[in-house]
Amino acid sequence: MTGSNTRILLVLEEGMPCATDVMAAASQVLRYQFSEEVSPTGLAAWEDGSSMTFKVLERCKKTTGSFDQQALNRALGQAILRHQIEVLVVLGVTGVTIDLPRVAAMLSVPTVWVADIESTSDQITQQWLDDAQRSATVLPSSASETEILAAIKQLGNRNETPAPRQFDYASYEFCQRDHPLLMQMQLGDTAHFLGCKQVLDLGCGAGIFLELLRRDGVNAMGVERDPVIAEYGRGLGLDIVTEDALGFLTASSQLFDGIYCSHFVEHLPFEAVQKLISLLAARLAEGGVLVLTFPDPESIRSQLLGFWRDPEHVRFYHPELIRGLAEAAGLICEWTSYDDQPHEIVSFTEQPPEIGKLVAHGGEANTGNRSWLARIMAGLGWQSMKEQRGWQAQVNERLDRQTEVITQLTQRTDVLWSVNKTWAWNDNATLRLRKE
Repeated sequence: MTGSNTRILLVLEEGMPCATDVMAAASQVLRYQFSEEVSPTGLAAWEDGSSMTFKVLERCKKTTGSFDQQALNRALGQAILRHQIEVLVVLGVTGVTIDLPRVAAMLSVPTVWVADIESTSDQITQQWLDDAQRSATVLPSSASETEILAAIKQLGNRNETPAPRQFDYASYEFCQRDHPLLMQMQLGDTAHFLGCKQVLDLGCGAGIFLELLRRDGVNAMGVERDPVIAEYGRGLGLDIVTEDALGFLTASSQLFDGIYCSHFVEHLPFEAVQKLISLLAARLAEGGVLVLTFPDPESIRSQLLGFWRDPEHVRFYHPELIRGLAEAAGLICEWTSYDDQPHEIVSFTEQPPEIGKLVAHGGEANTGNRSWLARIMAGLGWQSMKEQRGWQAQVNERLDRQTEVITQLTQRTDVLWSVNKTWAWNDNATLRLRKE
């Protein structure tokens, strides 16, 4: 494989100048621009009309060490896999570009990073920057076109026969999940651990919840089985142990006053879940809190849209089942998300209920039986009291019928709305348990 045949992905901000030959060498170009718009997808970055062109939330522009900034990680990972990219070239340094060399390195793709990277007094951000630079060949923004192309060629020639790329859990973590969105989803769970002295995040993944706890000044450590994902989290300065979760709980004698176990039970068969909860209870100090979060099987959205995206999901667990296992292990259930959002079941018929029809307008009154005086009065635009009462009765009848039909429509709409609200149930079930 020579440099000229290397499949290159170029990432740059919209409007940023780029040398002609560098642009020509790129197999794919990913462009982005920061926007004050509200994301239409809920993601921090979304395609702007054409493939490989993205708008990014303005808040992601700031250079800080945070999962909040990692808006382009998912798009980058997908581009690397789809286009079999062999070298990544990143121009400039912003909040969304700092993490790209680290993601590419996890996917065995080397990076040429052309940017002027300045030191910062923020220790966490500096650690993030240092780890990103270790994952890339860094050139100053003043580097010539020749220097950039030479660096690309050198990286492209490192491996003449690259091994076929395998899709593993790290690929799923960084190619199909959006870390800024996940951070927002887990933000509310930190309140359960305020005041805790030592929290364990079991199956912590890249460490999103660990960062949230760190922001709140809560000391925490994580356990993650996948060494690539664990090393990634440690690059952000997070305390993560690379070990199997059940193995860690079995071997450890340490007690924690807070344990967070998010989206882990659905990865295990029932017997393993029984063992997990028993071990969690053993590792929980007296008075300690255990928070379990997992997909709610009563959520239609979770059933249809989310659950089976994860390659390692085994089965759904109902919150009542998990609560029963926890109580059998000696834990007290203090709160469940169901308490905040009861799942009201509304029955409905296969066929919609019939709605009455409005009475059609009868047109002009029958004048055939009018007296000659009544006809003269009608010609002058006058009506007798009897005719007026007749017309008023017809108007009242129509109004009563209209009110009846509106009531029927309202009742049917209310039923449909109640049924539709089942789509608004939380995707996840959360239980807060206490060891007394």
